[in-house]
Amino acid sequence: MPDEAAPGTAADVAATAALTPEIVPAKAATPPSDTVVDAVTQPPATLGAPDAFSAFRSHFDAGRYAAAVPYAQRVLEVAEREAPTSDAEEVQVALMNLAMTQYLAADHTAAETSYLRAIALVEGSGRPLHARLARAYAGLASSYHDTDRHELAVSNFEQAVALTRRHEGVLTDQQLPLLEKYVDSLTELGRLEDALRGQRYILRVAARKHGENSVEFAPTLEKIGRWYARVGAYEQARRLLKRSIDLVETLDGPMSPRLLGPLATLAACDRKQLLDPTQHPSPDSDTDRAPLFGDPGAVAPSYSPAMLVSEAEKALARAVAIAEARPDASPSQVADVRTQLGDWYQGRGQPERALPNYQAAWVAAARVPQVQVHGRTLHEALFGQPVLLQVVRPDGWNRYSGRPPEQVEIRNVQLEFTVSARGRVETVKVIDDTGDPRRADKTAYTVEQTARYRPRMAGGEPVATERVTYSQPWIVLLTDAPDDSNSATKDAPPAGSTGTRPPPATEAVPPDKRTAPASTSG
Repeated sequence: MPDEAAPGTAADVAATAALTPEIVPAKAATPPSDTVVDAVTQPPATLGAPDAFSAFRSHFDAGRYAAAVPYAQRVLEVAEREAPTSDAEEVQVALMNLAMTQYLAADHTAAETSYLRAIALVEGSGRPLHARLARAYAGLASSYHDTDRHELAVSNFEQAVALTRRHEGVLTDQQLPLLEKYVDSLTELGRLEDALRGQRYILRVAARKHGENSVEFAPTLEKIGRWYARVGAYEQARRLLKRSIDLVETLDGPMSPRLLGPLATLAACDRKQLLDPTQHPSPDSDTDRAPLFGDPGAVAPSYSPAMLVSEAEKALARAVAIAEARPDASPSQVADVRTQLGDWYQGRGQPERALPNYQAAWVAAARVPQVQVHGRTLHEALFGQPVLLQVVRPDGWNRYSGRPPEQVEIRNVQLEFTVSARGRVETVKVIDDTGDPRRADKTAYTVEQTARYRPRMAGGEPVATERVTYSQPWIVLLTDAPDDSNSATKDAPPAGSTGTRPPPATEAVPPDKRTAPASTSG
């Protein structure tokens, strides 16, 4: 069996992927190609350990994680049969490889089971290897994070970070992938003070690694700026993003492709602030968040909606110019920034200005058919289906969000409709009204009036798409809970209404990836 200390072995695969599971590790030395081909075409149960491992690595290195799992299981079976003890080194290594492969194959239930077993084996061995234990906790935490079990993710990330610091040092950059997901889980739980401390630590580690005046430091500023925007601290986000832009401009030039990220993120920050119902054009628009995020020595400028619109549009237009100016312009980058500029105009209700950008993105994406995004080509990912850009949440959907969990439940109104070639919602049909037709009518009304989609495209032209579904969560008071609020469906439009009154524009929010209504952005 391979030794964990040897570079490029199965243990090296686990070491890399458990800490940073999105990075495929370097390939190990493998038997001659004819041996590998024979192995990968044979049933795993017929293979010995060397052939099973070769087949595993062949599938793994090609990104065929689901296909690699049975061979990783076979390696583990052989190791368990031949090892002198149940917690022997080769069993731990094989189990870690299996867990990591299951995680990458998105079988999080199986990965959780394997990682828990690996942790028990390592801790019970009497000679625990801290580096391996850190990887196991990191993999387990990542599985919890990716399945929105953030309480469990946080506790396991804390274990992984503590072990990594003990093994690699307090400011090791090995912990950065862990810290980023850890902060994300804390943010999902609404623990913003803890998340902010995590971001400051990330900044400290990155500054130590790259230096605060290096172009490599700019992406960290951009990531933390994106997080500030996510939690509604827009002025703080803008300061970090502009600092990132200034750093790149100074050190890499005003047409550097490194500017694409912070420019697009700045535009996204402006757009989110424009859609945030808690924001008003006043000098103290961020006062509610000032005690947590504010810089006492900084003077926060006032941004009017017109200023935000101008800044965002200029940032995206500049990103497009940078992406397209290079002789060796990357088609994927062009497709990305053109799509974002199109989304900006589409969200502003200007589909005639969005269309040329979508068509330019369509042409660019066609030049990179090999790019895969979650198993799809770039073409399919961008334009294969309508993409929801923004929508209005109906009044009262989260009226009972402050109640104890045992007094409320979440019910989801389900809609089905057509998205037109102009990205608007038509012919809305209620699929599930959650037992309250007026609640469903209210949801249908707001979606029909305010949703903006990037339309599906075929042959470079936008087309209508039928049977698009949408789910709107409502926090509903249980029947045995005291009701001291107005009905959640008060003032709903009459059934069948299609625009008899203006939509509640102050409730506009970007779509959230969560179905639960716990939001950290106010």
